[in-house]
Amino acid sequence: MIFPYLAGFLSPFRAPVTYLLLFLNVLVFVGTYIDFEKSNLQIDQFLDDQFLSTQGSAFAVMIDKEPAKFSTTLRSLAKEGLNHDSNTLQALGGFALRNTDFMSRAQTFDFGGDEIAIANWRTKLIEFQKIQNLNPSFRWGISELHNDWKNYFSYQFSHAGFAHLFWNMIFLVIFGGFVELTLGGTYVAAAYLIGGFLGAVSYSALSGISYSPLVGASGAVSGLIGLVTVAWWKRENLPFLYVLIPVPEYMGFAKLPSWLLGLVFLLPDLSHFLASSREVGSVAYSAHIGGALFGSVIAFGVLNGWLPQKQTAPIEAPQLPKPFRQAS
Repeated sequence: MIFPYLAGFLSPFRAPVTYLLLFLNVLVFVGTYIDFEKSNLQIDQFLDDQFLSTQGSAFAVMIDKEPAKFSTTLRSLAKEGLNHDSNTLQALGGFALRNTDFMSRAQTFDFGGDEIAIANWRTKLIEFQKIQNLNPSFRWGISELHNDWKNYFSYQFSHAGFAHLFWNMIFLVIFGGFVELTLGGTYVAAAYLIGGFLGAVSYSALSGISYSPLVGASGAVSGLIGLVTVAWWKRENLPFLYVLIPVPEYMGFAKLPSWLLGLVFLLPDLSHFLASSREVGSVAYSAHIGGALFGSVIAFGVLNGWLPQKQTAPIEAPQLPKPFRQAS
């Protein structure tokens, strides 16, 4: 494993803008957690096998009737679903909840089949959407029903669970702290807020707004990653933590070139975006790409002297804490 350490986990006094952004993310998460969990519990109760299978069957019929509107992946799944493959139908039922075309016409499209089953499903779908729209992710995130300009900023502070928040905040502190220490807090705020905004614009243009909300700080944090990757491209090497085996002689810190950040973070986003189908993927790689591109633009401004920068000493690689050092 190789992990960017950069300037490490700075104190809030040395990186106040970074920690202000972290505080806002945590504040939104804590403030919406009860409603988020309550709504998710109600949603899970709706998404039983019968509901998903009926919805999957309906989606398969729509795809079969209008194949030109849907991807090759969905057409292939629809073919399996029409052969009454139960696992495929349930998967299609889940994908249908994110598909704008399906959700916007679910109440009026002629699906044929068992009219009573379809009528019952449509009634449940209306109830489901009412519960869904009360979920904080829908209120704060970007979706077909919540696509106001304010959502292009608010989505950056809303997360779909603790793990989602935790990892985004880890990278915010590492990259944001490093940028704030070396360039200043203005760059952190710009890369995060504008990078996140343009990440959402990129997501909207390249992947299309769906019925499922776009939430999370990853597009904004990608702005910081893109900034560091490009701005330090030809400068000093940066500290990375490496762990081959979790024993002292096989772990430590090393000074490595910043372009490794591109290989570890940015190139996989691009390859996943090119290889994945937007109808069935759950990660908004296009938002990461948009954020990283904006961070790169800032970096070019810094490298060419168009933007001011602080004069800082070279970042030194730290030592491992004493318990992890190899005994002499």
